[in-house]
Amino acid sequence: MSFNSDFNYKKMIIMEKKIIIVISILLSCVASYSQPKHYRGIDRKLDKVKTLDMANMRISYSLEFVPDSTESQKKWKDSKILLIGDKIQHFYSKYSRMQDSVATQAKQAYRPYSPPTGECAERYDIYYNYPEDKLTVIDNITIFQMHVFNEDLPITKLEWNITSETKTILNHLCYKASSNFRGRKWEAWFTMEIPINAGPWKLRGLPGLILKASDERNHYVFECTGIEKLKQPEPIIMYEAAYPAASNPKHTGTREYYYQSLREFHENYVNSLLSIGYSIRVFNDAGDIVEHIETTNPREKMSWGTTIHLRDRYRKIPYNPIELE
Repeated sequence: MSFNSDFNYKKMIIMEKKIIIVISILLSCVASYSQPKHYRGIDRKLDKVKTLDMANMRISYSLEFVPDSTESQKKWKDSKILLIGDKIQHFYSKYSRMQDSVATQAKQAYRPYSPPTGECAERYDIYYNYPEDKLTVIDNITIFQMHVFNEDLPITKLEWNITSETKTILNHLCYKASSNFRGRKWEAWFTMEIPINAGPWKLRGLPGLILKASDERNHYVFECTGIEKLKQPEPIIMYEAAYPAASNPKHTGTREYYYQSLREFHENYVNSLLSIGYSIRVFNDAGDIVEHIETTNPREKMSWGTTIHLRDRYRKIPYNPIELE
C-alpha cells in the first residue's frame, strides 16, 4: 500500500470515528428530548389488537409533568386520550398511538421503523373495568419488559374531600375536591354537568367527570382540552402481546413488582439491560469500544445488543414516578 493510500485510509478511519461520535451525540439528544425515561417502548402493531368495547365519548387531556424530581424546573408534555364505552374506559397517550400507527405502516410496507421524535409519549395503557371490577395497567420498562397488572375497583385509598369552591373549565361549572393517593396530595376539579365517574390516569370516584387534576407540587398536571361525543363509535383496543396476560390474572404481575423493576432500571440500568437480554458495548469520546459486556441472561445471549457511552457506565437515571408509594 502506498503512503498516500495508507494516509487516506487512516483519514477515512478517523472520519468514521468522528461520524460515530456525532451520530451518538445526536441520538443521545433525541433520546433525552423525546423519552425522558431514557428508554423506548415496545413497537406495538395496530393490526394485532383485540377490541374490548366501543367508545361513545372521547375526552382529551394535556399532561405537563416533571420527569426528574431533582430538576423541577424542567417539564415535559404529553397528550392523553380517555375513551369511554358502555362497560370499559381506556386511558392512553395520543403520541404513543401515533408511534404505533407509524410502526404498523412500516411493517406493512416492509420498511425499517424509527419512532417519531419531538414529543414525549408515556407508553402506559390503563383499562377501567377490564376484566370486570378490575383496573388493568400495561406498561413496559424496556423492549423486553412488558408489565401487566390488575388492581381491584374501586381503588383503595382514593377518598375525596369535596368542597364548595367552584370555577369554570371549558364552559362547565366545576367543584374542587382533594385526596391523598399513593404518596401525592391531589387537587381535582370535576363537573356534575357530565355525570360520569371518570378522569385522567387513575383519578376517579367523583360524581362527575374530572376536568383538571394536579398534585400539590405541580409535578403532574392533567387538564381537559376537549370533550367529544362520538357520532361513530370508536373501538377500545388492547394489543395482542398484552391481552392473554390481562385476561388471565395468574399470568400478570403486581403493581409492587412493576415499580420495583422501574426503580431498579433507573438506579442501575446497565445491570437491568444485561439481565433481560442486552449485551452492551461501551465506547469513549474517541468512538473506540473500550468494553464489551455479555448479557447475564443465557436465554438471550448474543441475541440483542446496544451501545452506551463510558460516562453512562455507572450512571443513575433520576426519575419521578407518579406513584410514590
